[in-house]
Amino acid sequence: MRSIRTRLITAFMGTMIILFLALSAIGVYYVISAIELHSSQSMSLLSQEKTEELDVYFSGVERAVGVLEEYLLTKVVVEHYKSSDQYREKIYEVLEEKARNTAKVVQNVEAIYFRPDPKLYGGTSGFFITSTDTGEYDSLTPTNILDYEENDMEHVGWYYEPIKKGGPLWMEPYSNENINVYMISYVVPVYLGRDFLGVLGMDIDMTLVHQTIEQIDYQNSVGALISEGGTLLYHRDYPSGLLQSDFTGQLKAASKYYSDQYIDSGENYQYSVGSSKYRIMVSRLENGMLLAISTSEAELFKLRQAILIRLVLVLLATLGIVIFMSMRITKKIVAPIQELTLISSRIAKGELNQEINYQSKDEIGSLADSIRKISVELRVYIDYIHEQAYLDTMTGVRNKASYLAEENRLERLIRENMAFFTVYVFDVNGLKHMNDTYGHEMGDMIIKDAALMIRNAFEDYRVYRTGGDEFAVIGKAVSEDEIRRQFARFDEQITAFNQENDKYTEELAISKGAAVYDPERDKDFGAVFSRADENMYRCKEEYYKTHGDRRRR
Repeated sequence: MRSIRTRLITAFMGTMIILFLALSAIGVYYVISAIELHSSQSMSLLSQEKTEELDVYFSGVERAVGVLEEYLLTKVVVEHYKSSDQYREKIYEVLEEKARNTAKVVQNVEAIYFRPDPKLYGGTSGFFITSTDTGEYDSLTPTNILDYEENDMEHVGWYYEPIKKGGPLWMEPYSNENINVYMISYVVPVYLGRDFLGVLGMDIDMTLVHQTIEQIDYQNSVGALISEGGTLLYHRDYPSGLLQSDFTGQLKAASKYYSDQYIDSGENYQYSVGSSKYRIMVSRLENGMLLAISTSEAELFKLRQAILIRLVLVLLATLGIVIFMSMRITKKIVAPIQELTLISSRIAKGELNQEINYQSKDEIGSLADSIRKISVELRVYIDYIHEQAYLDTMTGVRNKASYLAEENRLERLIRENMAFFTVYVFDVNGLKHMNDTYGHEMGDMIIKDAALMIRNAFEDYRVYRTGGDEFAVIGKAVSEDEIRRQFARFDEQITAFNQENDKYTEELAISKGAAVYDPERDKDFGAVFSRADENMYRCKEEYYKTHGDRRRR
């Protein structure tokens, strides 16, 4: 017959074994859930940021072409246009000048052109300007459209495709045989009523798009640009693209998710290639293309594996200690174990700021210390993820994801009639010139100095880097006079910096604009930002009037 002590110890040991197994299961489950949730959110924020960055750029191209189209629709008199060669040439001349000015605002413009009906006005009618190595734009004799068949995509697809569609069209990246450049084109057939005036287009060098995709660096992620039909347009391993029929390996496995069922779902999906597993998230750009971001699960969750191994080892060691101690101090061990179990469950649920008061030099004390370490490591890891998601590592200011979160918060306040804020917009002048002349390392230095100037001038406000050389500041609502005083102080600071700067020979110049939220005229945050952005561009235009040598391509 077993003694009461034996039965008590046996019952206690059995209870403790069950308790620790349950604790292990709960801890493992919630650790995995918490890390996967934060990893998924970080991947989603990265996708949103890059999608927004590409959309902003493509939308800028569309707006620029739209401005030229609007000029034609408001200035052309159809009767004169059809009957007078002199009138048409004057229209082409003025439109070409406006196109030159537009090209200085939009980045990476390779060419701008307007081509009327070649059968009515001649195969080379209209105008064609293309960029030069100096950042200016030369007029070239346009391609003779009549020399090529309508299905010759490399030479005249840019003319016939938008006419066939009957509206604006983003053409997939292609090698333009007329000027030997790999580009993407936005083309618009211009109609005044029922009268066809011609095709207006802008060719964009794919370099900036490639750089944006290559900058996707979260946990060694790889970005890809996909056409609406599933063709690979850009991938770091396939810079010239690849037909879907030629996909193999990882590309073929990932292509399943290039469908509406998975696009813009906000979820990342798992796929396998051999024994390797990956996660993919796909979003649709405003021009219809897809941005896919793939990450190896081994990279995405490598810290999870380390934490789980440590957790398992700690729990196994603790279980052995508890079994040993239960034979000696059965009654004393119950209370602290229950307390630590409760705290561990809270930590597993994400309540990481738990205070563990138990102090001793025995095994239970070791368990308490181990749980403290797990809690600290989880906090460090989650803080790391949060920092990566909301901090621009190059400049130290907040990044685009943080800016979008703040924008959503202000939108909510606007709906609740509780919004009082000012939006400041900044853009570094001449960065393209500096990059081309002195290299991107110098360009990065200028961006960092610009961020420092803005932070120093608006230290009480939140500063965001919203693009390559674009910044925004969100502050409290102030008067127009106060904005002028703030900008005056900012300009003084820039002047002082340029006088003392010996890092580079060019001056640091930053265009700026601001707008205060007005509930009578602003229905959403975007309206306030647009006014601030317009003010900034007016400032930029004034700057470029006196600094022509630093205009961007």
